[in-house]
Amino acid sequence: MDRTNISNAISDHMPQHLGFDNTWVNNTGTVYCIVFTLFTLPNNFIVKRVGAHRWIPILMTSWSIVTWAHCFLQNKAGYMIVRIFIAITEAGFIPTCLFYLTTWYRTKELPERLAWFWALQAFASAFSGLLAFGVFQLAGRAGLYGWQWLFLIDGVVSHFVGFLAFLYLPYTPAHTGTLLRGRKPWLTEREVQIAVTRIIRDDASKADQQKLLTWADIRSAVTDSRVWMHLLIIMVQFIPRVPIDAYFPTMIRDFGFEVTISNLLTVPSYIIGLVVSVIVANSADKRCYYAFHVIFCCVWFLAGVLALELLPDNTGRWSLYAALLFTQSAPSYHGLHIGWSSANLAPVGKRTIFLGAAIGAANIAGVPGSQIYQQSDYPRYHTGNWANVGLAILPILLLTFQHFRYVRLNRKREATWNSMTEKEQKHYTETTTDKGNDRLDYRFTI
Repeated sequence: MDRTNISNAISDHMPQHLGFDNTWVNNTGTVYCIVFTLFTLPNNFIVKRVGAHRWIPILMTSWSIVTWAHCFLQNKAGYMIVRIFIAITEAGFIPTCLFYLTTWYRTKELPERLAWFWALQAFASAFSGLLAFGVFQLAGRAGLYGWQWLFLIDGVVSHFVGFLAFLYLPYTPAHTGTLLRGRKPWLTEREVQIAVTRIIRDDASKADQQKLLTWADIRSAVTDSRVWMHLLIIMVQFIPRVPIDAYFPTMIRDFGFEVTISNLLTVPSYIIGLVVSVIVANSADKRCYYAFHVIFCCVWFLAGVLALELLPDNTGRWSLYAALLFTQSAPSYHGLHIGWSSANLAPVGKRTIFLGAAIGAANIAGVPGSQIYQQSDYPRYHTGNWANVGLAILPILLLTFQHFRYVRLNRKREATWNSMTEKEQKHYTETTTDKGNDRLDYRFTI
């Protein structure tokens, strides 16, 4: 909610109250994304030293302070400053959570759980719309605008949850004692043995999960072209979503709805996206072919953007809303794609670096994305929508390429491995310097 409430605030005339227009909103969004990306890069090095169970609550309480500080804004300079501090304090949260989840779940269990992770973000967005609908009724109380009340309430609640997180987050499956549990850990000794064994059997490199990252890990990640392809897919997929996410309730308002109603009308899209995202992730877990499941989500979004663009300017407000609703309801495939990516990247050092870089790639997309909907293109953003159409097609092509690349590599490695004698295979496994997904006996998840 702390990440999505800015779009609700913008719809409540926050820019006008602080003395700026959409151009300053876009420029601030660009700065936010650059700062966010820069601060994701060192995050996983910090996590390895501090521990995810401590770093998550630290980040939560930090951004909560900045969130409720929004209610003291007086001008556009202050707006820029607090958005920079929001970027700094939020940047490490998602990569830390991703790293934390990899310590608890097996590789093939991650995609569905990551889909739930981002689906709950959609639920938070839906709840933020409902909350905004109610909170905006407080406008004028204590001399505050509705959007000021929204930031104040969101920040205080998040601050409380962040404090609780210090008490209940366990370190690893092997160490589940917390302040909240006292001397009784979350898992018994037998459950700890089962939890740790299942993780190590799935990926032996996870035995080194808590080891600090090395320059060899960085070199391994930077020189792997598969890492770069997944990062490119992530960045491209987010660029066309950025402007729609930022102006979603505002666009509904400009169709002819009241401010409070426009925020309420954002809710159905997030609920639809949540449900379909989980269904798609569950199907991918059962049937594999992750790329094609992700492509389904891409095609949904593409169809929505086309509908939004091709409807005439004199179209009624409900038809325009239906097109925008369909577009914004496109299921999020970020969690599914990251789950698929992490399943195909090893050892653990390379995977850890990728998870941090993945969040950076998603947020650097906001730099070009925040400039797609220009003030001069207001209110239907026809030029911006055509840009989104092209950008929505690109990840479909990249995902198709990556899928068949993995298929070809698996077949090539399988043929080479089967052509070796048992003695040669044993010699390879005992003497090879290849690591992780570069090993001849490694097979990519399709």
